Amino acid sequence: MAAGKNLLSRVPNHFVKTITFDGTAGNGATGTVAIATVTGRILITYLSAHCSTTIVTTANGEIELGVASNTAELIAQIADAGDLIATEYWNDATPTQVNASDAIVDKLVAANIILTVSTSPMTAGVIEFALFWLPLSVDGNLA
Repeated sequence: MAAGKNLLSRVPNHFVKTITFDGTAGNGATGTVAIATVTGRILITYLSAHCSTTIVTTANGEIELGVASNTAELIAQIADAGDLIATEYWNDATPTQVNASDAIVDKLVAANIILTVSTSPMTAGVIEFALFWLPLSVDGNLA
């Protein structure tokens, strides 16, 4: 029988990234915003995206969260990111839950996590991404 893992190895790691949109490259301009670098394979046990300051777009800008091969793999595209207001959790295409929401759970990831901005830039607003994760491969890491 294989030796069991100790309790500490099963405690998820915690990662937080706050994006303050200002319309510049990497912070809301049309294109991608780096959220996390992933090496190897990981399991995201819980993910939340909390809007602390209402998103402002120039013309119905769209955002989605995922990886390069599937940009909406983690959170579906919002048709108008300006609909994401302060105190909402973003977990699907129609954010409507103020102050409470279901977490995004149990996602297998083996690529960098990115936010994709399309149609028009996000010129203001703040989203905080919080992830609890576990490595699935020897080199599994999220930073």
